[in-house]
Amino acid sequence: MIYLKLDIRKSSCQGGGALWSLLSHVRDLPQGDTIEILTDDYMASADIPAWVKKRHWQVTRHQRDGYVKFMIERPRELASAVS
Repeated sequence: MIYLKLDIRKSSCQGGGALWSLLSHVRDLPQGDTIEILTDDYMASADIPAWVKKRHWQVTRHQRDGYVKFMIERPRELASAVS
């Protein structure tokens, strides 16, 4: 389910602004939900996938005409096995 949509195209904070936008909202993202980000930030294609990979989350990237659409999913945590 899409929890939040962020359209930060034409942001005045280029060169890392997309990652900062993600970081400012990610704490509230429920497990199993998705954030959609639309951005023309030239650093986003490197920054966002690298951050997501470190957390073992899922990201899909779709190139559009003049911007990129990211879908970032926070996985559900698996319950620990009780012995």
